[in-house]
Amino acid sequence: MKNPTTSVASGRSLAATTSLAAGLVCSAGLCAPSLGADEITCVAHPPTDTRNSHYISNREPLIASPLVKLPIGSVRGEGWLKKQIELQAAGFHGHLTEISQFLKKEKNAWLSKDGQGEYGWEEVPYWLKGFIAAAYLTDNKAQIDEARIWIEGAIASQDASGMFGPRGKGAKATVSSTDGPLDLWPNMVMLNCLQTYFEATGDQRVIDLMTRYFKFQMTIPEKDLFPPYWQQQRAADNLASVYWLYNHTGDAFLLDLAKRVHAHTINWTDGIPDWHNVNMSQAFGGPATFYQQSKDPKHLNAADRNWRQIREMYGQVPGGMFGSDENCRPGFDDPRQAVETCGMAEMMLSCERLVSITANPIWADRAEDVAFNSLPAAVMADFSGLRYLTAPNHVQSDRSSKAPGLQNAGNMYQMRADAHRCCQHNFGHAWPNFVQTQWMATSDNGLAAVFFAPSTVTAKVGNGTKATITTSSNYPFEETIVYSFDLDKAAEFPVYLRVPAWCENPSVAVNKDAAAAPAKNAPADSRGFIRVSRSWKKGDTLTLSLPMSIRIRTWKGNHNSVSVDRGPLTYSLQIKERYQRSDGPPSFPGDEIWPESPWNYGLVLDAKNAAAGFEVVKGSTPAGNTPFTQENVPISIKAKARRIPEWKQDYQGLVGLLQDSPAKTSEPIETVTLIPMGAARLRVSAFPTVSDKPEAHAWTVPPEAKNIKVSASHCFGSDTVRAIADGLVPKNSADHSIPRLTWWDHRGTSEWAEHEFDSAREVRKVLVYWFDDEPAGGKCRVPKSAKVLVRVGGKWVEPQTLGPLGVAKDSFNHVAFDAVKAEGVRVEVELREGFSGGVLEIQAE
Repeated sequence: MKNPTTSVASGRSLAATTSLAAGLVCSAGLCAPSLGADEITCVAHPPTDTRNSHYISNREPLIASPLVKLPIGSVRGEGWLKKQIELQAAGFHGHLTEISQFLKKEKNAWLSKDGQGEYGWEEVPYWLKGFIAAAYLTDNKAQIDEARIWIEGAIASQDASGMFGPRGKGAKATVSSTDGPLDLWPNMVMLNCLQTYFEATGDQRVIDLMTRYFKFQMTIPEKDLFPPYWQQQRAADNLASVYWLYNHTGDAFLLDLAKRVHAHTINWTDGIPDWHNVNMSQAFGGPATFYQQSKDPKHLNAADRNWRQIREMYGQVPGGMFGSDENCRPGFDDPRQAVETCGMAEMMLSCERLVSITANPIWADRAEDVAFNSLPAAVMADFSGLRYLTAPNHVQSDRSSKAPGLQNAGNMYQMRADAHRCCQHNFGHAWPNFVQTQWMATSDNGLAAVFFAPSTVTAKVGNGTKATITTSSNYPFEETIVYSFDLDKAAEFPVYLRVPAWCENPSVAVNKDAAAAPAKNAPADSRGFIRVSRSWKKGDTLTLSLPMSIRIRTWKGNHNSVSVDRGPLTYSLQIKERYQRSDGPPSFPGDEIWPESPWNYGLVLDAKNAAAGFEVVKGSTPAGNTPFTQENVPISIKAKARRIPEWKQDYQGLVGLLQDSPAKTSEPIETVTLIPMGAARLRVSAFPTVSDKPEAHAWTVPPEAKNIKVSASHCFGSDTVRAIADGLVPKNSADHSIPRLTWWDHRGTSEWAEHEFDSAREVRKVLVYWFDDEPAGGKCRVPKSAKVLVRVGGKWVEPQTLGPLGVAKDSFNHVAFDAVKAEGVRVEVELREGFSGGVLEIQAE
């Protein structure tokens, strides 16, 4: 798939560099100091040759930290951002101990001193990671006390070896996890919880526990350190905690351990080793974590290369994520492919860590893309539930299975508080981490506004003076951000303001005195920071203006579909949503979401200026600070569109696959409303374009939207019997890019599959393409034997063929016979001993 193009500015294109050695990002003529004693310049990033005097950051020999995360509580959300944290704490995540079986305290292995018991895997630390952070950010004493119970349990569990947490039978994984005797993956998450607790309390026991634990890791035999699967994929999280402890203690053995951890982590440096969406989101940037010690550019560059490769192959869609409804699958890259909610949370955290390591603002752009356009719609607006998967084009959200259109069978789309296990527990760290990284300390004792949501930061600056800066804004819905300063005494220090890649003409004003737009001619893929250095005093203000224009992105790799952007927001068609209450805990019942207005629109674009013809409608800030709902969006866009009658939902309710744009339609032009994608829980955000001209592409109704009468003796939940008659011709017998019928997990049995025609027709030949996944290490093989039957007069009969039906791989096998007036065809098979089997296509001629 090719990279997207943008009609106005290159916006969030896939072109960006992560190099810390990048030059200044604007021309010298636009960066001259102004406003008297104030120094306003544009820079690629804060200095990389000095270290912050007030906050713990990288020690020698690690690279200096240009941006430093502040201790929890230093940054607080305000406005809508504060409301998100409050809703999360009051919603199901704040009450998950009442809902989740994994958080039951009785016999819980995480509360056991010897690590024995039940539920000793990732769920407890997954939940605690977000729960404890939200508790401290909201000063919720009851929730802080609840978090302390689990923290104390983890600390008390450490044994003489240094190991802590569940172990032995108590560490049994919820899903298959490890090939070795130790599963250290859950502990990697608990270490994050302990670090948050330490930042809030300064409890020395955390440092002591981590020191003993990492000494224990030095003693683990090579073969037992991070074997497959999850711990090997995500061991860079362990590495980040090693560096955190090293920066606190300076213990030299930790640098040796860091090298060992990196050596035992699966190789994300040379490519993408795994296509599970959470692994990808969590681990793609891992090599850059090790770059802090290795200083080898290949480790730094690998993070950006991995990010691009994922998007080039499966992420030619809006929203900052990619299509991986469990795993990425060849052929499944349409914007109806979804991604896990906890994948969004991990992608945000990875980008926030990378902006700290590299100070490259492109990572902040990427984090915002997910935070504003994907994450809000994955959760109910009142945080009463979430869904496992969310897609950029998502027009029905019910509990019925969507496999194989989605990889996983079962309930993936219903909003629930008591389901979707990993996401249910893990999504909760996304907003708290986003709050904490709104501001970061800089290496030259200043502060950097990495993000622009309403917030307040209190931190030491300059020579140690405490400064409080309040961010007044309704960003990302508005263009102007005002920073108000409060200091006990005047202090000189720099303030860095990130310039988003999408913004061409930013400007700043100190105490209402406007300055030039220093980043005007900067490369559009990464514009750097505006640095404002002066002696700041109580009552000062700094205003940042980020003009937002409408931009159209064209996804050439997805049939030339388009997305509409304005600033950091991508816009979706507004679809009327009907919420239908369904089963779930009484306090947080589940919801299905059904469309109650047409959704199958294509956009009418001006041939000369694609961004013309759109009208921005500005509203007011919602009184309840809940902008991510259809009722409360403070901004919308009016657009011209036509319906495409042939664009329909498939037989399971998934939005139909995109076809080539412009799509031909003679439907009347209508004015439709587009709303921020994050407020659209039903959405179309990757649009076809439309035309009534002869050269436009005729849109056809695909087989998946038609009624096909098929059945089988058995079908695996993630496969579909419809595959046998969907008209899709395989590339080979191991083709995973198209749907298939498999009889998994039946082995060595007699099975059948049949297709009943709409009406009787003449048949003289039947062709069958067998599924065989031996090349992928699967357990499906071509059958031992097979035969064809035809339905005549309501009965299945075996025609007189010239020979048996073949069982060859990688081609159609066929039998011919005298023509019969048939009502359907049927294939009966004997599976091989110890193996299952399947069919990719059956054709009748």
